[in-house]
Amino acid sequence: MRLLGVVAGMLAGLALAGSAHAQPARDWRTVTVKAAGGGYQVGNPKARVTLVEYVSYTCPHCGHFVAESKAPLHDGLVRDGSVRIEVRSFVRDPLDLASALLARCGGAPRFARQHALIFANQKALLDKAEALQKQPDAFKGATTIEDRLRRISAGSGLTALMQRNGLTAAQIDRCLVDPAARQELIDMVEKLSGRIQGTPSFEIDGNLLAANSWAEVEPPLRQALQR
Repeated sequence: MRLLGVVAGMLAGLALAGSAHAQPARDWRTVTVKAAGGGYQVGNPKARVTLVEYVSYTCPHCGHFVAESKAPLHDGLVRDGSVRIEVRSFVRDPLDLASALLARCGGAPRFARQHALIFANQKALLDKAEALQKQPDAFKGATTIEDRLRRISAGSGLTALMQRNGLTAAQIDRCLVDPAARQELIDMVEKLSGRIQGTPSFEIDGNLLAANSWAEVEPPLRQALQR
C-alpha cells in the first residue's frame, strides 16, 4: 500500500508539472485598450507601475527612445506584466497628424503594432515628406485638411507602409478623414499644452519626469517598481 501511495504521488506531481508546462507566462504586450483620455494603454491592467509616454511621430528623439527602450521596457517589463505603458499623442505637424490617425486605425487590436511600425520607419517617412514639401505643386488643389492629409500620407510612404501592414486603401482613407478621430487628437494636444514642454515626455504613476531618454527614465522606473 505504501508503494502504491508513493507511485500515486509521483503521478500526481507529473500531472501538475505537465499542466504548468502547458501554460506559459502571459505576454502582456498583446493586451491593448483605449484609455478614457484618448491614449492607448499597452500591458497588464494590474501592473505595479504605469508609464505615460507623450510622443510625436515626427520627433526624432521620440524615435530614439522607442528604439532604445524596446528590449528592456517592451520586451521585458511590459511583457512580464510589471509595467503598463500609456501612449498619448502630441501632434506637431500634418505628417504627425496623419501618422497618429493611422496608428489608431483599427482601434486597440492594431494600435501597438502600427505605433511601433511607424517609429521603425520614421526616418524614411520624414525624408520623403521633406522631399515632397519641396515640390512646388505637391499640394496643388488640396484645398481641405483631408486632401492635405491624403497627400502627405501617400507622398511620405505612410499609406504604402500601412497597406503592407494589412490596412486596405478604403480603411486608410476613412481613418485619415475621420473628423471625430482628428478632433480627439486636437483635444489631447490642447489638454497637454502647458503641462509638457516637448516630446518625448514621461509620467510615472502621475508624476511628470524631468527626462527625455531611456537612460533618464529607467532609474525612476526601476525605483517605482521597488516601492
